[in-house]
Amino acid sequence: MSWDVSLYKFSQRYRHIQEISGDEQPHQLGTRSEVQAAVSDTFPGTNWNDPAYGIYDGEFGSIEFNVGKDDSVRSLALHVRASTVIVGGILQLCERLGCQAIDLSDSSLLDQSEHPAAGLEKWR
Repeated sequence: MSWDVSLYKFSQRYRHIQEISGDEQPHQLGTRSEVQAAVSDTFPGTNWNDPAYGIYDGEFGSIEFNVGKDDSVRSLALHVRASTVIVGGILQLCERLGCQAIDLSDSSLLDQSEHPAAGLEKWR
């Protein structure tokens, strides 16, 4: 079991998930190697033994990063098992990639939330 978050780059920055139209197509986050580099810079020590799936295991918990097998990455799935401190790093990664994170537990956008760690706290 994990707290799950998905990262997407949209045509604009949305305030609420309900604003995203059905025909919105996510833009490329980057190539797989660019996304891996952004993840590794934000979460040093991430293990990429499987290039499609990185594993970060740090002081505050772990995150599994599913980048997929395609060279063009259009979404990044995060499976988080950590303390709420980790949310700051997730928001930093979003800034670096120019994307937004959707908390799959309540369909909120982390960067627009007054309390971005609420879903993680509920999961814990």
